[in-house]
Amino acid sequence: MNTKRYLDEFIIWHESDAEKLPDVSFVPAMMRRRMTNLEKIAIGLAGKIAPETPGYTTVFASQFGEWEQTIQLVTQFHDDNEMSPAGFSNSVHNAAAGLFSLLTKNVNSYTSIAAGDNTLEMAVLKALTEKTDVMVVFVGEHNPKIYDTVFNNPVGAFGLAFMIKNNGNRGIKITTGSDDAPVLTLESMVNFLTGHTDSLVTKTWTMQND
Repeated sequence: MNTKRYLDEFIIWHESDAEKLPDVSFVPAMMRRRMTNLEKIAIGLAGKIAPETPGYTTVFASQFGEWEQTIQLVTQFHDDNEMSPAGFSNSVHNAAAGLFSLLTKNVNSYTSIAAGDNTLEMAVLKALTEKTDVMVVFVGEHNPKIYDTVFNNPVGAFGLAFMIKNNGNRGIKITTGSDDAPVLTLESMVNFLTGHTDSLVTKTWTMQND
């Protein structure tokens, strides 16, 4: 792997007391009412950087996906021996990707990725294999309370979206990775996007400013 791409637009979001969820007022009300919190994070950020012309592919990634929605469905099935069809349609891992495709009328392909601790790295790897411009969206919602004892620190809601293009202002050189590289973290990706580091090394790819 040895190629040049461009990395220009990006947006970073973290849950705060002032903003529990990104703004999704651009989504039609009927569609917005049915959206889960994770969908609002993903689509809210994607909508801010997506090109007006829908000629790009998308990669949506989330390590845990719709776990709040899934817990509600399991609880409902346990209590009532049934589950909501609408709730189930929103619990699948590609729900946000499919909804954004419908919203933007983008007929190009989209991919949804969940790869454990390697989710962000695999999302970028998938994007680098595409020949078109690609939007990468990596999101997570606040962990459900039943998992508070599992995590040393509660997982807060977050979102990251960026474009990898074939032309642009900020050139990046893509080469092979290193077997000794650590797991790619959200913090490391943010540091590279914001210019705090000049290179980013993972097990499968290396990205550096060109």
